[in-house]
Amino acid sequence: MQIKEAYLHVLDVISDVKLLSEKATEVDVEIEDYVAKHVEIFFDNLDISTIEFNSNSKVKLEGHSFKEISLQVADLFYDAMMYSEEIKPCDLMCISFEREERAYYGFLKLNFRTSFAHAVELEDNLIINKIIRQVTTLPYKSQKVEEGFLLDLEDQKVFVKDKLVTIDGSKSRYITEKILCLNDVMTTKRKIDLITKTAEKVIEKYDDQPLITTAQLRKMVTEELDETGTLDMKRIVDTCFDTEVAKDTYLKELDEKGVKPESLQMNEGQTKKLKRTQRLKTASGVEIILPFEYVSRSENLSIVNNPDGSVSIELKNLGALL
Repeated sequence: MQIKEAYLHVLDVISDVKLLSEKATEVDVEIEDYVAKHVEIFFDNLDISTIEFNSNSKVKLEGHSFKEISLQVADLFYDAMMYSEEIKPCDLMCISFEREERAYYGFLKLNFRTSFAHAVELEDNLIINKIIRQVTTLPYKSQKVEEGFLLDLEDQKVFVKDKLVTIDGSKSRYITEKILCLNDVMTTKRKIDLITKTAEKVIEKYDDQPLITTAQLRKMVTEELDETGTLDMKRIVDTCFDTEVAKDTYLKELDEKGVKPESLQMNEGQTKKLKRTQRLKTASGVEIILPFEYVSRSENLSIVNNPDGSVSIELKNLGALL
C-alpha cells in the first residue's frame, strides 16, 4: 500500500471543535504502516458492507480534488455527530492511496480513546497529585477502526464499516444512510449468520438429528466459501434438507429476511475468519466446543434425553489424547 495524499481533520462536537486541515499531512514510513494496518480491516473482516457507489451519494467526486473531497466528508461526519451523542469524537484520517495497483480513497474514523494521567497542582503551597481524564489518544495499531469507509475508484464500490446509532429517535447506520446516502447492505457476517441460524431453526422443526444436520450445513457453507469464495445453495439445501417442505420453508425464510446467498462473495482473508466450531452448552454449566467436521458425522456423537429431563452426551472416535 502506498499513500499518495493525506489529510487529518479533528472533529469533536462535545468540545465544539472542528479543525480542518488546509495542507496535506506528511506521511512517514511509521505513519503509513499505522494507517495500512487499519486499512486492511476493510478487506479482511466479515463485518464490512460492500455497496455500489453512485451519483445519489452526498460525497461528490467529479470535478473535485482529493483535498476538497476530504473536506466534504469531514463536514458530513461533523453534521451527523450533531444529531447523535453515540457518534464519538475523532480524528478523521483521509487518504488517497494505491493498493495492489488499484486506486482508493479512504476515510478512517480514529475515535478518541479515554485514558487517564496524573496532574500535579499546588494548593496553599501544598502539592496535590490528581488523576485527570484525557480523550485525545488515537487507537493503537493493533486495535480495529470502529467506523469508516473506502472507495474503490475503479469499480465504484464502497467498503463500509458502519455503526448503528440513534438519530432523531430511530436507529440508523449513519455512515451508509446519512453520510453516503446509499442503500444499506448486509455485512458478510450478517448474511452468513442468517444463512446458518435460519437453517438451524428449520432443521430443528423437520429433522430428527438437528445438531448433526446443522453441523453438516455449517461445514458445507465453510468449505464452499474456503474453496470458491461463494455459495452453491442448491447443493447445500439438497444435501441438508430431506423433504421439499423443509427446503421450501428454508428458502422462503431467507427470502423474507432479504438474504440473497448468491450475492455473497469472500476473499481469502475473510474466509480465514470463518467460524469452524460448534458450542454445546448445558443447564449445568458444562460447555463443549467441537469442530463442525466432527459433529457433522452421526457416528461421532450421541445425545440421549433421559427420563428425568437431563441429557447425556457421548463422544466417540476422538483419537488419541494430546
